[in-house]
Amino acid sequence: MEWENWQLWIAAALALLICEVFVPGFVLACLGVGAFGGAIAASLGAGFALQLTVTAVTSLIAFIFLRPLALRFGYSGPELNTGVEALIDKKARVTVAFDPQTGLGRCKIDGDDWRSELDPQGATPPPVGAMVRIIRVESNTLIIQSTTAP
Repeated sequence: MEWENWQLWIAAALALLICEVFVPGFVLACLGVGAFGGAIAASLGAGFALQLTVTAVTSLIAFIFLRPLALRFGYSGPELNTGVEALIDKKARVTVAFDPQTGLGRCKIDGDDWRSELDPQGATPPPVGAMVRIIRVESNTLIIQSTTAP
């Protein structure tokens, strides 16, 4: 069986679209769209040089117009914070009273007990059992603000 040029272009396009599943960014898919353009040119009887030109132009158009559109629809919302960034603005419970001189104490959040420090602009130290808000994390220390009593 001998393959026609348009069939080879279709096979290349399908292979690129399948590979796009494994490589994010919609790059290979744009090249696959270009290969479909080459298949159309081949089926209309264009020479190989024109097929390559149509493939290149179609890929470029896909990069310019389709890729941003696909990336926008593929965006799933705000970035998910992980690690210590996920702790900011969460509530924690005071487990060890804050020392009035150093401003250090301990708070528990999500089952973990953390060294905590009162915000330098903070008011009076919260009592044990009070809920506090984490305003930032510095190294292994939560910087907190008092919110409610126990």
